[in-house]
Amino acid sequence: MTKAILLTRPLVMNAADQIRFRAQGFGRFYEIPLCEIKQLPITEAIRREINAAEWLFFTSQAPVASVLAVIEKGRRPLIAVIGKKTGEMVRSCGFEVAFVSPQETKKQFVSAWQKSFPARTSIFYPKSQLADDAIEQLLGIGNVVTSSVLYHNVFLWERQAELTELLNKGELSAVYFASPSAWKRFLSVYIKTERKPLVFYAIGDTTKKAINDSGYEAVLIQR
Repeated sequence: MTKAILLTRPLVMNAADQIRFRAQGFGRFYEIPLCEIKQLPITEAIRREINAAEWLFFTSQAPVASVLAVIEKGRRPLIAVIGKKTGEMVRSCGFEVAFVSPQETKKQFVSAWQKSFPARTSIFYPKSQLADDAIEQLLGIGNVVTSSVLYHNVFLWERQAELTELLNKGELSAVYFASPSAWKRFLSVYIKTERKPLVFYAIGDTTKKAINDSGYEAVLIQR
């Protein structure tokens, strides 16, 4: 029987993943995004905060385009990112990246950045409603940090229904996760089914840890 895998990232991000898993013997692919982004409007007050900051911090691709779209003409803020893909999105918007974190966790991101840029500065950090205050707490000593929820990361009920139906069919061999929130949303549906054994693949240590902390094993996929 041909091995089947569920890809849980947004549909536009799955082409490279299909190539990766096809090389590992998977012949069938299902796509159900478990994390969908709803952008929030940027108010005039937030626009001023963005333009007043010396640094912009991006831990996700989601807010990059909307934030950079309100940068005043001629301003070139310093930009720090987690992940090569986020850096690529920044560049596609016409801006340079001053710092790319060598590690994917927020703590490692901040620690590495502080070693490279120890001087006091001002930072704007856009995030989702699911994000904690780790960035603000880690950077707040010695820096002026402003954060704002600029997008919602949601799990649509239609996707929940699709996932339930797919799991009940029992055709899957594996599932691929790119974030802890995707795993948690999958698990909320999975535990209501027969929980047939599956192989769980995770991008990065943070997602792998979320799966392990729930009592399941995960195969680590490097970015």
